[in-house]
Amino acid sequence: MSDAESLLFSTYQLGTATLPNRIVVAPMCQYSAVDGVANDWHLAHLGQFAIGGAGLVLVEATGVTADGRITAGCLGLWNDEQEAALARVVRFNREHGSGGRIGIQLGHAGRKGSAQAPWLGGKAVPREDGGWTPVSASDVPFGDGWPAPQPLDAGGL
Repeated sequence: MSDAESLLFSTYQLGTATLPNRIVVAPMCQYSAVDGVANDWHLAHLGQFAIGGAGLVLVEATGVTADGRITAGCLGLWNDEQEAALARVVRFNREHGSGGRIGIQLGHAGRKGSAQAPWLGGKAVPREDGGWTPVSASDVPFGDGWPAPQPLDAGGL
């Protein structure tokens, strides 16, 4: 084995966490949550990487507020139900994984919020079709055909 190959499977210190190897699964937006709640899809999707031995599995971008999601199918972490559903995924990864860690990418869509899932075109969802007014640091729309977001002041940010 070459030095590069042997490093891939060596432990790695990431802050206070020791990863069993240097294999990291990047966060992948799945757009499969319902009301921001993780479900069996997330358990299977993320669990497969933990079972497979990844040193670190990162959960997809997770909205910290309902209006901070990219799509209605994005994960959320602003209520107890969402927290409990993600805790189930974390427990599974810890119990059935190979000693790796699980992390999360917290996110806020900003002016790109209230979009369709990519396979539906990724366009802005009008309020009358279940969309919401995105919030951002300015009132500049994400692009042509997108609504102007509600600008937040320093307190809102």
